[in-house]
Amino acid sequence: MSLGDYLLYTGLFLVILATQLGTRRPDARRLLLPVAIVAGVGFKYLKEIPPGSTAHLIEAAGLAVGLLFGLASIALIQVRRDPADSRLVTVAGWPYAALWTAAMVLRLGFAYGSTHWFGHALATFSTRHQVPAATYGTAFVLMVLAMITVRTVGVLVRARLAGATVDLGALRIARRVAR
Repeated sequence: MSLGDYLLYTGLFLVILATQLGTRRPDARRLLLPVAIVAGVGFKYLKEIPPGSTAHLIEAAGLAVGLLFGLASIALIQVRRDPADSRLVTVAGWPYAALWTAAMVLRLGFAYGSTHWFGHALATFSTRHQVPAATYGTAFVLMVLAMITVRTVGVLVRARLAGATVDLGALRIARRVAR
């Protein structure tokens, strides 16, 4: 990865995390924006899923890790209904931030390590098992997409269970679907 890639991913991470920490009253746009951002990045990287059984296992592992991180993030965010107006309120603290930071450090650490610490071992493994280089990036994009999607769906489901409403005012298409 280039320095620009590290800065882009770190910047996106900081923006997404900053919009979730603390006590928030998220509307539909705020909930769906992280999913849209990651889907846009995914569109750049997921044009073609690398073939091969080992490649698919690595991609599935990325997806599974993303699901686990997503489920853990749901456990670390409070979701409730504001008694005054029934709107959704989320509360995310330092444990939530630590979980998301750990996921980010894991991805960036692997990316850095693959070129600076264990590049030869990774290349040998990839050659021996016919794993295209793009597989690792695909696995991490799937991980992030799963993590953010599971967290978003989890918040929406918990909001529904709490009787909280999500403001769809900012999303024209969502208002049409909700009618």
